[in-house]
Amino acid sequence: MDEKFFVNKDYEAYNIYLSIRAHFHGRTGKGFDIKNSNYTANMPFAKYQAKSAIVIMFKKLTEKFQRQEVIDIIVSNFANGDKFGGQPFDSNAIDVYKDWKSRQNSQSYIFKQDLESILERMDSDKIEDATVGDGHPLILKMLLGKLITLETVVILNRELDFIQDYADDLILKDTCLTIQRYTPFVDNSTKKLYLKHLDLINKIARTRNSSNTLKI
Repeated sequence: MDEKFFVNKDYEAYNIYLSIRAHFHGRTGKGFDIKNSNYTANMPFAKYQAKSAIVIMFKKLTEKFQRQEVIDIIVSNFANGDKFGGQPFDSNAIDVYKDWKSRQNSQSYIFKQDLESILERMDSDKIEDATVGDGHPLILKMLLGKLITLETVVILNRELDFIQDYADDLILKDTCLTIQRYTPFVDNSTKKLYLKHLDLINKIARTRNSSNTLKI
């Protein structure tokens, strides 16, 4: 059952938005407690009321969606690269959310399809390991090209820990930051999914797996 808003639901929703924005774009990535769905970027109510356009926007949003849905709309749009997190929450923002929700409901299937796509590309380009390379790793190239999903990269990185290798890269640093900041919002029970496809993953991360990850 959806967790409900408190009394001033549009005001709470705006503070949730501020907190998630701070999480994705703040220096520390802190501000939103995903475990308890708490917000900490608390704007004084009087100051909020003075922002008439913001009030109207969040009133409309909370009239249509429950609390968790609002959180998911904001998160999915930030994760998609929208620096405004979906504002003004028009049809495009809702389409992003619907696509995101569909991916969550098909995560196991999509993860396997993505792994197979990576292996196919590795074979065609004669790449030994998709997580390393003299330039940019194949996995991140495919993510940027929208050939695999952000969730797949998060699941792989949780176990292989390769994103940090490219965190200071001028081209990849923003993508790496998004992956890191989005990770808490991806279901924590992905280890089982990872192990289920370990045979494919050992081929994808061949040289990395040879030294520091699980083997079949």
